Amino acid sequence: MSDLSARIGGNIRIYRRANRMTLSELAEKINKSKGTVGKYEQGSIAVDMDTLYEIATALGVSPAQLLVSLIPEKKEQGEPRLTGERRYMYLYDGRSSRIVRSLLVCGREEGDDDVTLFYDIPAFTEPHRCRALYYGRRQKHDFVTNYILENQSNGVEHAFLCVMRSLDRPSESTGLLSGISSRMLLPASAKCIVSGEILTENEELTESLLLTKEDLRLIRRSNMFIVEQTDRF
Repeated sequence: MSDLSARIGGNIRIYRRANRMTLSELAEKINKSKGTVGKYEQGSIAVDMDTLYEIATALGVSPAQLLVSLIPEKKEQGEPRLTGERRYMYLYDGRSSRIVRSLLVCGREEGDDDVTLFYDIPAFTEPHRCRALYYGRRQKHDFVTNYILENQSNGVEHAFLCVMRSLDRPSESTGLLSGISSRMLLPASAKCIVSGEILTENEELTESLLLTKEDLRLIRRSNMFIVEQTDRF
């Protein structure tokens, strides 16, 4: 079993389970046996290029997204760098008094590309257990990155994530996530932090996710939901 086959197989399993799709359903979509697809997921047999495209189409992702490491892993010295990008998103849900963690995965590191959002996961090692799965596109600009996303469970909700690109801390930025609240079924927006590194979930992170007095002042003055770049240092 090669490392690449194991990684691709693990990603296929994660996307399949996040889509609430059974092994048999995926096998039927790509005209393979259930046993063969199971071996793909185990990494015991390699996935050829044509099949990789078929699986990606069935799962609604780009082939490049199946190559990106979805689960954080230790990189050995001299290991070739993978194409793609993994970002960690945090927001604070005041209704349940907890930090909501989510995983953003892009097929490439630069430019516009397909993106997946595993929203509200119990741990970054379990993206398949997300509360909601979104697919969409990323658009990078000089000072802002936009993510346009569609909820795969209903096809109704279209979420929008706007992240300010910090010049001081390029790996960590404040953003605004807008969509439909699953509890109230009303349009809602939340302040969030998107980071290239997994952050420690402590009181400092919680404070940085809460709306500040300046945030509230801007909202009252403009009658718009505006957040400023969070300074955690």
